[in-house]
Amino acid sequence: MEEQRVLEIKHVADLLDMHFHIPCYQRGYRWESKHIEDLLDDLYNFSVQMSETTNKQGKFYCIQPLAVLKNRELSTSAQAVYDVIDGQQRLTTLYLLLSYLQNTREANYVGKLASSIFSLKYESRDSDFFNNMEFKEGDIKKAIRNIDFFYMTRAYKAIESWFERTGTNKHKILKLLIPEDYHCLDGLEGEELRKMKELNDKENDVRFIWYKVPAEEYTDSIEVFSQLNYGKTALTATELVKALLFQCDIYSKDARLMREISFRRSCEWDAMEKQLQDPFMWSMIMPKDTIFPSHITIVLELVFTKLYNDLLITNQHLMFDQNSSDFIYQVCNTCLGTNKDGDYAKNVTEIWEKIQETYTALYNWYKNPDTYHLIGLLLWLKEYKGKDFDYHKRFTLLQEMMEEYRKNIKDVFIKYLKKEIAAIIHLEVSKKTKEGVIPWGLKYINYNDNALQLIRILVVFNVEDIRKQQDEVAKFPFHLLRKFNITSLEHIHPQNLILDNIKLDTLKTWLSVKEESLKQLKKHELYRDDIIKLRSFINDEASYKENKDQAQSIINRIDKEFDDLANMSEGQMHTLYNMALVDIYTNSALSNNLLDIKRDILRSRQEQGETYVLPSTRKVFSKFYSRPQEANILPKLWTKSDREAYFVAIEQVYNEFDSYYSKD
Repeated sequence: MEEQRVLEIKHVADLLDMHFHIPCYQRGYRWESKHIEDLLDDLYNFSVQMSETTNKQGKFYCIQPLAVLKNRELSTSAQAVYDVIDGQQRLTTLYLLLSYLQNTREANYVGKLASSIFSLKYESRDSDFFNNMEFKEGDIKKAIRNIDFFYMTRAYKAIESWFERTGTNKHKILKLLIPEDYHCLDGLEGEELRKMKELNDKENDVRFIWYKVPAEEYTDSIEVFSQLNYGKTALTATELVKALLFQCDIYSKDARLMREISFRRSCEWDAMEKQLQDPFMWSMIMPKDTIFPSHITIVLELVFTKLYNDLLITNQHLMFDQNSSDFIYQVCNTCLGTNKDGDYAKNVTEIWEKIQETYTALYNWYKNPDTYHLIGLLLWLKEYKGKDFDYHKRFTLLQEMMEEYRKNIKDVFIKYLKKEIAAIIHLEVSKKTKEGVIPWGLKYINYNDNALQLIRILVVFNVEDIRKQQDEVAKFPFHLLRKFNITSLEHIHPQNLILDNIKLDTLKTWLSVKEESLKQLKKHELYRDDIIKLRSFINDEASYKENKDQAQSIINRIDKEFDDLANMSEGQMHTLYNMALVDIYTNSALSNNLLDIKRDILRSRQEQGETYVLPSTRKVFSKFYSRPQEANILPKLWTKSDREAYFVAIEQVYNEFDSYYSKD
């Protein structure tokens, strides 16, 4: 007897006796806390709505489609097992919610729920995780062995937190999910069963759109998986590729062996995805604003773009759009030979090996201190202020790097990367101006003429600070560089304060700090009268406005004293001698303070999680680069010897890269 296509509304309670199987090609469980909270909020709001409604008959909350296909191999005459083709995120969440509500003892009707929930097994996951309810333990260390278990554990904790935060009665939510008299259906037949079902149907409860696909209509579950779209976001090309690679029901021979192989590969896929989620590894190759549902997508794009180019050599009629959202799926489908006779298993193996090889290359880049820092640096330099450096150009550069990596030994590859970086930061030794040719280069480049290059060179300097440690663990955090946008040039020795648009509170703070610094430097008596006069101005807004020019003159005299003490010339004020990188908010917080106060502010902001202080910026304000015998002579000031030692350190890094520069 042929199975009939079934499309109906089912009570959540109707699922309790059922057995579900999540095939290994399915997308992993990825619901975040927000998804959980949104569902629970909807359930609560529906319960409130129903409590205020007189006519409740026929009202129910509908959880979107649950599409299933009977698994012929796992099913028996006594027990049907269904592959979940669509809706596994919702079904797994419901399983977690019912697991939580199992502990509800306020209700006397829990029935079957007290002893069992519907069976849910992931083909590529350890079933003990579900059987033993390990997600209830909240043990992230145990859950982290699988990225799906991690999300499930976090989802269960989100359920717990929601009930604790809202104080919602668990009985109320349970009643929505399972009608009060549901357990009474056991053993009923005929008219009694009909009446009780009718009673349950009047309950305002939660239901699924149940879509059962007849097995006779499809040769395998992937066919259903690929075609289903219920008006929601379409399945990604990455998910479809995974389905093509891990489906087991198309093999006529060695099906058991292929299931084992597919299971192993699915686990490896999860491990790759987990590693690529590492912010250090991901930020090495991708900017923060690049959104991929799965990070393994970049591996697939590298693999299938190369395969497509290889196909074009012998199949010039192929005209796939590389900008299409399903490009990699089209190429994968073609390479596997799904539209012609061929050894599918062999083709899968060959593609899988290419995926492994490409991922391994990326992982080796990540693990090696040289390639990690140089690749991350090169891509950031291309990205920063590169308005035309879009994803296509970034991807093309990744392809180029991958080809260079594959065909060259490590030293040659490193040389290639340094040459590319040198081309970006190179400075000519002279510059044409209206007045004629003037000296230029690292020593003379300044804030006003070329801030972009100053920023780039300082980022290179900071990255090299960590790279040269040659430590696999110590990695420059490109994700934090992007997160906090640490591209604001900070004057180490402060600029002179200009009163334009300066608030009085800011000026009062400046005066207090400068006065204390003058006392410490035993210079306070020289400026006592100036300080008294300036304070009288700023304590009265009207007087301040009237005497603003006088106030500016006093400020200039005090600032000049500190400039003289630091032997700071106007020529060096805006050059690399006096520049460090911070984020724009930290720049504002540092204000016109002296070096020691800026150091304390930097430390405090990092400890509070308000910024990330770059390694060389931290060292600058601690006078790390200064000569030991001179560093503590004037600890509040950025002296000439401090500046020169700092510049020498920057120059050394710059010259190392510039030696690879070529005009070719």
